[in-house]
Amino acid sequence: MHAARRWKTAICLLALAATCGVAAATAPVSELAGTVRDGQVFLTWKEAATPEGTTFNVYLSDAPIADVARARPVGHHVEPHSARDWWEDPASFTKGVAAARPVGFLIRAGGPRLDPAGGLFVHTVGAERQGKLFFAVTASDPRGREDTQLVAGVNSLSVGIAAAPGEVRPIWQLAGQPPAPGKGKGQSLWLNLHSKSGVVPHMEYLLFGDASMGWREGLPFKFAVRVGRGEVVVQPTDRVWINRPFAEAGDSGARAIWTFWYGYNSQIYDRRRMAEGVPTNYTERRNLWILQWVRRYYQPDDQRWYCSGSSMGGCGTVSFGLRHPELFAGLFANVPIVAYNYAGSGSAHRLEPTCWVGPIAADLKTDEGLALLDRMNATKFVRETPDDLPPLMLINGRQDGSIPWPNNPPFYRALNDARQAFAAYWDNGTHPTCGKDAPEDVKAWMQRFRQFRRDRSYPAFANTSTNRNPGDGRPDDGDIIGWINRGMDGTDVEDTGQRYAITLRADYPGIRYPVRTDVTLRRVQQFKTRPGERLRVAVGDDPPRSIQSDANGRITIPQVDITSRAGTRVVIRRALDQG
Repeated sequence: MHAARRWKTAICLLALAATCGVAAATAPVSELAGTVRDGQVFLTWKEAATPEGTTFNVYLSDAPIADVARARPVGHHVEPHSARDWWEDPASFTKGVAAARPVGFLIRAGGPRLDPAGGLFVHTVGAERQGKLFFAVTASDPRGREDTQLVAGVNSLSVGIAAAPGEVRPIWQLAGQPPAPGKGKGQSLWLNLHSKSGVVPHMEYLLFGDASMGWREGLPFKFAVRVGRGEVVVQPTDRVWINRPFAEAGDSGARAIWTFWYGYNSQIYDRRRMAEGVPTNYTERRNLWILQWVRRYYQPDDQRWYCSGSSMGGCGTVSFGLRHPELFAGLFANVPIVAYNYAGSGSAHRLEPTCWVGPIAADLKTDEGLALLDRMNATKFVRETPDDLPPLMLINGRQDGSIPWPNNPPFYRALNDARQAFAAYWDNGTHPTCGKDAPEDVKAWMQRFRQFRRDRSYPAFANTSTNRNPGDGRPDDGDIIGWINRGMDGTDVEDTGQRYAITLRADYPGIRYPVRTDVTLRRVQQFKTRPGERLRVAVGDDPPRSIQSDANGRITIPQVDITSRAGTRVVIRRALDQG
């Protein structure tokens, strides 16, 4: 009797094993496994052949998952063969380029690459999660129908992964050892933003983002950090994998899209769902993460951070760099879009493919609760921001077909009226030719924006007498070639509790003196003033005169004459009589 029972039990176990074996062999997902490192769980699996359009889903629980309805979804629309490093394939970025041989992601420095035919999903452990984590992976067919069948030890973990929140670290991608911590200690930092067609070659780091950095958790991003000549150069990439051809963008059919350094629709992975999604600043969040990690690891000088770029990189310099005075000491933007709208030939169409499904309505909101076109309007931002913004130098062309000219004059005037520090140059150039024949002192702006420091005061010039007229945006209005605040500078700053002094200079070939300008002091360190405080200012050899700080406690000295290349010394003291 006992022998018969044992035989029956053995037959049942063999049948169960056979069933599981068939399931493992034919199921889309098998051999699910996970490792934990630096606050992230790296899930890998093997994939069977699936129809084109299949996607995968990832679930999480604090107990073994037998039913996905009892687990939390953490990943969706994961592409087949997600272990393939698509950054190593030029076909990911450019339509019509031949695909390279697939290679797997390198998820441990110095380790082997993953099998590019397999799957990969990276989960960032949240603060609310403690103890062991259990995951399961399912597949959805091309019509979105999910196969929810789970088999323990096949596509559902039967043994949990001990995980806890921790500092996420990017993964070194090159041969040899990464730079030691503090490699850039005390050096300046330059955030270099590439143009729309650009991808940085041979990037040093791979990062898998959390749920705030992309349309799904675990999206892979690469970036470069190079140290040399006294500078830490940070080069992120404005690319994100959307798991479908970007056909709606006229100049792209690739699956790794650009975002104009802002972000994109929260449901960009499915064109049919984008009308239900929300424009979200994923790219900016990712850049902030990269910068903060570089700050901790490379230890650059916090007071000397700079941002620049050309074309789409210039757009990012304006939309991202200008909004972060707590980070950047100076900015340079070549041929940037300064406001996304439908003026002239329009610039808002640059956001249409990534953020929406057609023309963008004035009331289309972002995840921040702002109208998208307002959020991406630097002219509006400058008008509404009294804070000290990073000094900005920019160059534009009146015949630029990619960057409509009509938006630029209002932006220049907003900066001037807000008394922010900036210098602008324009010519009659097109997108690729603008600035090619600019004077050498203007070309030097590409380096000069690095002269500023966040812990040092500087002057903002307004209504300068040598300024040219940019017109009102019409092709036949204003100076064809011109500039604003060209050659203006401030040196030899003294900034103490009781005295502020600066030498104001104006100099470029052909300049005529005297140059008259209004001067507003920005980023004052020690000579802080109360709103409406009375002060005494001496300009050059003129007798001291009385001025008053404005409602924000900021100091403006109107109509200062600079009479020679040597400059004019301005000295400000507190008035003795405050009655």
